[in-house]
Amino acid sequence: MNITFTDGVLFSSYFILLFLAIFWLLVFISSENQPFKKRKLAKHPLFTAIVPARNEQSTIQATLQSLIDLDYPPEKIEIIVSINGSSDNTLAVVEQFIASYPQRNIAIINHSAANKAGAMNRALSLALGEFFACLDADSFIHSNALQEILPYFESDSSLAAVCPLMKVKQPKNILQKIQWYEYTVNMFYKFLNSKLDAVHVTPGPFSVYKTAVIKSLGGYDEQTITEDLEIAIRLQKHHYRIIQTFDAIVETSAPGTWKALFKQRVRWYKGSVDNSLRYKKLIFNRKYGDFGIIRMPTIILSGIIAIILLVTFLREIILNLFQWLASIKAINFDYLTVFRAYSFQINLLSLPIFKIIIALTLIGLGFVVMVYSYKLVKEDIRNHGKTLLSLITYLSIYSLFITLVWVYIAFLFITGKKNRWS
Repeated sequence: MNITFTDGVLFSSYFILLFLAIFWLLVFISSENQPFKKRKLAKHPLFTAIVPARNEQSTIQATLQSLIDLDYPPEKIEIIVSINGSSDNTLAVVEQFIASYPQRNIAIINHSAANKAGAMNRALSLALGEFFACLDADSFIHSNALQEILPYFESDSSLAAVCPLMKVKQPKNILQKIQWYEYTVNMFYKFLNSKLDAVHVTPGPFSVYKTAVIKSLGGYDEQTITEDLEIAIRLQKHHYRIIQTFDAIVETSAPGTWKALFKQRVRWYKGSVDNSLRYKKLIFNRKYGDFGIIRMPTIILSGIIAIILLVTFLREIILNLFQWLASIKAINFDYLTVFRAYSFQINLLSLPIFKIIIALTLIGLGFVVMVYSYKLVKEDIRNHGKTLLSLITYLSIYSLFITLVWVYIAFLFITGKKNRWS
């Protein structure tokens, strides 16, 4: 059998993806190392909510309102709004909101930190809560969140952070619905990683931390563009636990344009690569368990595979195009004769059976993941109106979009260009 370069790349990628799929399937069906059950909340410790904000005048009032509406003793919540060099009316909106709730403990810090990590550190230095969370100014927490999250900390002294269930808030256009699918599927993988103690990112919207632990580690790293990922890896490095819960829900506003989404994903994935390289000693290091052996290597591996498959695909197209042009040139570009002589025939024996099996296997695995993802987060795929077009776009075009993001990140590394937080 003649195996081409393209076949070699395809089969190698398929082997890696199939291995990972089988591994995650075994994790899914395994009853071992289930995320531990929380106890009933015995007390109400002081909690600090930090809201970093930069030009968020249109959403920050609703964000603050979701904190005010938390089902938790009001005297046990302090809110610090860390306004970072806003040029719009964010400050005025916050001041007006505070005036509406004079009995609540809400403070403002107005500064010009370089990025979100700096804004968080300035607020964290003033935080008095035993626990704290960041709530991005375009995100909104459900009222039962604290009552659901805090009991986990009473179950394990090594637990440093608990991540909430993240959903896209009221997706309106096709692009936001695509992200709604993506967030739902990602929650399934967060569930699997949590079973392995291998969570590698504590998302900005309302991941709750032990304040003393984060302060002891020096706070947030102001040199990274993904401070929520860096702090999670640093926690793993120091053998703290991070778990994912599905009882506390936070909704976030998703980018509504391809340009805004591209910038966001470049920052996310570039930051993940930067921090993977920074903490490269954790990769394949048994000292860090499944986090070092499985999670750390696959952060970069997914991007590498995507780029290799795209380059191979483009190479195949170019080679076929040159072959077609050569054959047309050989008959002096007599298209009419070629068209008349063409006959459509299907020879079952000549079909690329193995490639078809690969495609069907990956499609089947993707279908299973999507079904269980929606079951896990208790969502209906038919929510938010008609979904067929956005679902087709998610399953086809969106994967190409993400691949192009990885290609651009590779370009940034090759050229040595920097990517800023904003």
